[in-house]
Amino acid sequence: MKRRTILGHLATCVVIAASTLSLSEPARAVTLAAVPATVRVNVSLYGTSYALIGSTGAMIATTEDGTVLYKGGQRIVARTNVQRVEGEPVTLPPPHEGMTSEERASRLELLRDARRAAREAQVSGKLVTIPFEVSLLAGSDDALGTPVLSASRVGVIRFVADFGYLNFAGRLFRGVLEVTTDDSGDMIVVNQVETSRYLASVTGAESPSSWNGEALAAQAIAARTYLVTHLHKHGTYDLEGDTRDQEYGGIGTEADSTVRAVERTAGIVATYRGSPIEALYSANAGGVTEDSENVYANALPYLRSVPSPGDELAKDSGWGKTSWEWNREFTAPQLGDYLRSRGINVGVPQRIELIRVTSAGRVTLARVVGTAGSRDIGKDLTRYYFGLKSSLFTVQFTEGGEAEWVSWRDTARLVDMGILRAELLGTTYERILNEDRELTAIRITGAVYKLPPRVIFYGRGFGHGVGMSQWGAQGMALNGANYEQILKHYYQGIALTSIGGA
Repeated sequence: MKRRTILGHLATCVVIAASTLSLSEPARAVTLAAVPATVRVNVSLYGTSYALIGSTGAMIATTEDGTVLYKGGQRIVARTNVQRVEGEPVTLPPPHEGMTSEERASRLELLRDARRAAREAQVSGKLVTIPFEVSLLAGSDDALGTPVLSASRVGVIRFVADFGYLNFAGRLFRGVLEVTTDDSGDMIVVNQVETSRYLASVTGAESPSSWNGEALAAQAIAARTYLVTHLHKHGTYDLEGDTRDQEYGGIGTEADSTVRAVERTAGIVATYRGSPIEALYSANAGGVTEDSENVYANALPYLRSVPSPGDELAKDSGWGKTSWEWNREFTAPQLGDYLRSRGINVGVPQRIELIRVTSAGRVTLARVVGTAGSRDIGKDLTRYYFGLKSSLFTVQFTEGGEAEWVSWRDTARLVDMGILRAELLGTTYERILNEDRELTAIRITGAVYKLPPRVIFYGRGFGHGVGMSQWGAQGMALNGANYEQILKHYYQGIALTSIGGA
């Protein structure tokens, strides 16, 4: 992936192969356009067939030609490929508190009629598919709604809050939400929002808003730089609102601190030889960043490997410590199944050879040898195929048989024991005595397991490790560095340039 967020969580089922991304050194620029006033962000991930949009107050929904579909406080749902029975539709009254037994019986009978009609329609061929439908929902219990628009293809529906904020997928958004299509023609939801608010949200989604102001300012500049170098790459929107570009959480990831970080750095981007850079960043570099060509296709002069000692700060964080140092265990058959689920079939792995390792310690070529053959895995793809947090790792095959005590409080490790099918050898107890040293209770403290043969990956860091390390930036800031020093450390030879705008 282009980068990995600290707080955002990847949809791990879909991965973009980072090693195929081509980064090219920009030519000298003459004039740089100012940061745009607004930006259009895809907030529906990889597309959706069901987009439920509401408002904390009231909203106005219009079609592309300006026709008003609805104005008020109800929710609207846009669906694709809706199946309906030809003829007069069966309408179910929404349930409500205090329904009488007669009302419940009537509603149940209507539901039976609807199901019977659907079954008959499937047999008779009278079940029709509507490519695109927009419906108005009567209340929180209304899942179907009343159609207000049906069309042969997905059309643009624009939602504006009359007052309050718009709501989609459990998140609140400023600006405008728009049902439209992506580059493949699939339905998506796009948020058009002021760029300053977008950057404040990205900064808070990518870094904790409680972090040092200089680290947040560095993150804001990196996010702004990434924005201006990745605009206009899609037909109906500018950026993805997830880790394919930058994590964006709407209002939920804004904070006073992230708004200040954006305001105090307004219009500033990182440039190299006059052009905005590829401002890549990741959560934790594991103590040292990586040269760009060892992860992506090209060598860029400002994306060089540099020490990142501030990363170690994460080890003292309750939630961030596993981004500094981690391990992952499989039995050999489990690893074989895991690889097969990702498209590699070598049978049961017998060994993993780390063929090529960078001076920073990242694996750029690994060979998996199994009972059904072998397969080479290159560059940053090792993260995906082995399910690791970074490519900064070593691997060990163990014979098993060792015993491990696990506290009953360590729920994550107890789950590991179950996944690994470790043998339970016994349970440990604590004797509770009163002041007269009389036994009053016995409390379970943990369990002892016998571990099976395993494949163990030991690693550090979280993400691709190219460019700025977010934990490293926080460490530098706490040690007195300002945002300019942080950025010029992680992006070698750059300048900070004010191009105007947000």
